[in-house]
Amino acid sequence: MKNKTANTLRKIFADKHNRELVVDSSIAFAIRGGAAAAAFIMNVIISRKLGAHEAGYFFLAFSVITILGTVVRMGGDYVVLRYVGIYGAEKKWVEVRGVIKNIITRVLLFSFLLTALTLIFTGFISESIFHKKDASGSFYWMFLAMPLLGIYTLYAFALQGLKKVLLSVAIQNLVVPILVILFVYIWHPKTSAELSKLYFFSSLITMGLTFYFWKRFVPAGKGEFDSSLLWKSCYALWTMAILQQAVQWGGQIITGMFKNITSNSLAGLANAQRTSMLITFIGIAINLVSAPRFASLYSQRKMDELKRYSINTTRLMLLFATPLIILVWLFPQYILSLFGKEYESAVWMLRILALGQYINIVTGSVGYLLMMSGHEKDMRNITIACGAISIILNFALIQLLGILGAALAIAISVAIQNLWAYRMVKKRLGFSTIGRIH
Repeated sequence: MKNKTANTLRKIFADKHNRELVVDSSIAFAIRGGAAAAAFIMNVIISRKLGAHEAGYFFLAFSVITILGTVVRMGGDYVVLRYVGIYGAEKKWVEVRGVIKNIITRVLLFSFLLTALTLIFTGFISESIFHKKDASGSFYWMFLAMPLLGIYTLYAFALQGLKKVLLSVAIQNLVVPILVILFVYIWHPKTSAELSKLYFFSSLITMGLTFYFWKRFVPAGKGEFDSSLLWKSCYALWTMAILQQAVQWGGQIITGMFKNITSNSLAGLANAQRTSMLITFIGIAINLVSAPRFASLYSQRKMDELKRYSINTTRLMLLFATPLIILVWLFPQYILSLFGKEYESAVWMLRILALGQYINIVTGSVGYLLMMSGHEKDMRNITIACGAISIILNFALIQLLGILGAALAIAISVAIQNLWAYRMVKKRLGFSTIGRIH
């Protein structure tokens, strides 16, 4: 086993681009690890400070805003990443600015419209859809944060395309949790509504920082880009992006619609799911580095190099993720006890969800490979199908098994999506992300 690991590492470091991958990914790993730790600590603090009842309302509203934040971005995430990655590498700033100008303008208009509608119907959403009247205050502040979340996330993807990996990770995953933790200790919120207000102000500050850094790294000037080409890709990815979030977070939202599921149970599911996703944070860190390179290698038709690079990303992810899945399966009760004793009953939810996330790692960066190589429609079709499967599984399994059914539905949907995308990568690109390098 020791020799096999050593041989794997030697193969990875033998290539210049792989060494770059390891170095850049290690840096991204450090900042992504800090971001994952900050999010984990934030969840622990929220769970302990508010208790399971109020924390459940906050986590439900947070899940809703996560999906709505994806809706308002109109499929622009990976389009921005792809085109900024291509033109940013060539210092073609007119095109880079054109991509951002086109997408941000439409996203702003759409997000303001959707925010206005959700604010008007906040009471209806909390009482009639989720049957949780006391969650209305939390929903109100989360809906206000929706445009902010949409805009700063798009800029973060653009910065990732410029290979500003640390900054991209910090904007997407680090700044808001740190600010929320800080504000919680300053203002001591007692309800989910008060905490959601602090989340709104954290998002506002994050957006301000994002604008500052974008202006710093991208020279001022005019921006031009073919809108038809851009929005053709966006629309192909829009439905996919929404249903991707449905696969990940739909279980929490659908569970919240059941009258017999308490906010305490929702908090347990939320903490189990967010904890299980720590397994994939190394994958996210590596993808931050590798995604722009996938796009660049494919656009230059360097398929052998793309194959080697993608296989090594999978090996690197497995190297870090395997010890984490073992830890979660052996000591789930101890991990959940960090949130408080009332969350220890979520042991099997954590184990099941962790297994689903590990399959995500085993298959490699298949989703990014498809999207960065111009096969957005394949990934869209996979995600649409898996989103539908996720919704059906959630309603069926929650009816049969209660809150545990939601964990099963989420894990199964994640596994199906990644295995399907893996098969499609083999078909479209002609190689396996877990194969051998010849």
